[in-house]
Amino acid sequence: MNPSFQRHLPAATLVSLVLGLSIGAFIRPMDEAFWAKSLIDFFDVVGTMWINAIRMTVIPLIVPLLIGAIAGAGSGKAAGQLGMRTMFGFLALIVVLAVSGAFVAPVLLSGLHVDASVTASLRASVAETVLPTGDASIATWFKALIPTNPIKAAADGAMLSIIVFAAAFGFATLAAPEEPRKHVIAFTKTISAIMMILVQGILLLAPIGIFALTLVVGARIGGTAFSAMGYFVGVHLVYAVVVGVGLFFLTAIWGRLGFRAVLNGATPAVLVAAGASSSMSALPAMIEGARDIWKLPERVYGFVLPFAVSTFKPSSAYGWMINICFIALLYGVPFGPAQLALAAGYCVLLNATVPAIPGGGLLVVSPMYIALGLPLEGLAILLAVNPITDRAFTIVNVIANMAMTAILAQDHLARVEAV
Repeated sequence: MNPSFQRHLPAATLVSLVLGLSIGAFIRPMDEAFWAKSLIDFFDVVGTMWINAIRMTVIPLIVPLLIGAIAGAGSGKAAGQLGMRTMFGFLALIVVLAVSGAFVAPVLLSGLHVDASVTASLRASVAETVLPTGDASIATWFKALIPTNPIKAAADGAMLSIIVFAAAFGFATLAAPEEPRKHVIAFTKTISAIMMILVQGILLLAPIGIFALTLVVGARIGGTAFSAMGYFVGVHLVYAVVVGVGLFFLTAIWGRLGFRAVLNGATPAVLVAAGASSSMSALPAMIEGARDIWKLPERVYGFVLPFAVSTFKPSSAYGWMINICFIALLYGVPFGPAQLALAAGYCVLLNATVPAIPGGGLLVVSPMYIALGLPLEGLAILLAVNPITDRAFTIVNVIANMAMTAILAQDHLARVEAV
């Protein structure tokens, strides 16, 4: 992706969102006119084609990313005890955030009331798609964990089975001899690199796809979309503040650093994250804070921080739950405890597959939407406001990475003293 265009892509998606909704709301009173109906139908086709392009990338993107993330964690220093403690520490954090999101997101969104006629209009704009129904209950969820035929599962779009198979394959690769493990890692990296090119090409078309889809949404529900999305963004920001403050206290207490030291060490990295919306850009500031202010062992921060930044996105665990609940509410899709439990499971399984590109996290969650019967058209709305919500995600990720580093450093020092 051209670096210059990439810098302007977030602004372009926001402009596309506003223009699409505004034009759609403007022509809504005239939607029975032939020209208006033809215009809406045209952009409905354009938007659906863009959504289908996203669907096309789901399986070839998710499977190699997941296998490579797990198999690659067993190479080099990550194979040691510190690497395993890092993996389990972040996994525990991601599980906690996903479960808390499953409980809290519906409560936070309960104040958003969408008229039944609005949801009916939105559902009418969703492209006809045959969605899998086998994941509708907890019992079926467990039955579908082990695919009897992974190839058939891929052909049928049974994403839960595919993801579990990919995870099992990745963990099995960890136990393989070094030579075949290297071949598997190299192969998955090759496929992932090629898929990233394709995904970036689809994201280049995001302003067009978002404009087309949101024009149709605006023509269906008018100005209601603006208030709904304002509420949605507010929920994200409030939740990010709560999680960030919680991690701040966790670092100070469990990491034994003191509140002033935590604030001084984390603030530069948080400011970089807020400005650049990139954990990778904040990595030098994270290392500097851990080394110069927190005085952590180089063996710990030198491994944990780069590994965490490149592998885990803790904020996605609760953020995806908010997104899912919002789209379910907006489109009037029934969403009970069984669906929430399934969604939380997906948030944990898919966390290590998020590619390091703007909006990449929203593309890898499409298996969740397919399995839960949620319209992928909703991803256009999420992607359009992503420049706002992604900064909150990035800040939480930076705080989580530094918190886990401080905690693991204390654990490392305790083990050294015990020896």
